[in-house]
Amino acid sequence: MMRHLLVLSCMVGPVAAAVAQTPAASAAPAVAPRFHWQPGATLRYRVVQQTVVHETTVDDKTEKATTSTTQSRLALVRQWKVQEVDKQGIATLEMSITEMKSEFRQPDGSVTTADSTQPADAKAMANYLNTPIVVLRIDSQGKIVDVKQAKGGNAARIYAELPFRVEWPEKWPQTGGTWERRFTFKLDPPLGTGESYEFLQKYTEKGTTSEGLFTAGLETTLKNPPPTPGEQLPLLPLLWTGEVYFNTRTGQYQAARLKVQAELMHHQGEGTKYRYESVYAEDLLDK
Repeated sequence: MMRHLLVLSCMVGPVAAAVAQTPAASAAPAVAPRFHWQPGATLRYRVVQQTVVHETTVDDKTEKATTSTTQSRLALVRQWKVQEVDKQGIATLEMSITEMKSEFRQPDGSVTTADSTQPADAKAMANYLNTPIVVLRIDSQGKIVDVKQAKGGNAARIYAELPFRVEWPEKWPQTGGTWERRFTFKLDPPLGTGESYEFLQKYTEKGTTSEGLFTAGLETTLKNPPPTPGEQLPLLPLLWTGEVYFNTRTGQYQAARLKVQAELMHHQGEGTKYRYESVYAEDLLDK
């Protein structure tokens, strides 16, 4: 679970206040926004993700249904260093985690915690703390060109959950202010047996503030779901909806407010149910 949370990349910070207090204007941008990568720059983001899973199962003998609840909370600071930018504007970025605190609550009420500020926990996290976890190449549209390193996880998840949450179109859409991104996610063991599924992400322009803060709505859908609810279960965490905030003046991803709410009926037979709820907040810490 630790590896999964680390590579995944939810609400605090000065950016949250700006997002909440500044109304968006209706004017669309003249051209599509672009990331401005500066060699040697460091971008730090605070991420908070909280997840609750309610699962209802039925006892084979008594036919009685019971519901258990599992909760987790992950808070971390993710740091991206721009190692270089080539002539095509493609940047090589290196990501490390400088702080992390996690809490996992089991259905029986027992709680497991880890906090990088505690020496014993920091030692246990040594393989992931303050060391490069992800190295990738990304262009000015936010499109991943190559994942050179993905420690503790697979690169497919990075393509699925973009590190800066938005990929800009080549040209700004003239009508509707919407554009799409498609990606394929492969379920490797133990989640699956190599099946691949296609997702569609739809972005919607919601306006730009006088300070240059652009808001994009985000909706993720699974195009061809697996035939049974049980097979859909590992795909639920990718179905993010919400808003992404981007500073068009600095060319930097600023923040995100995302959530997943999904329910699967009869995932383990008649009368069973699986409900997944997750909220994600991310904020740029440095001006």
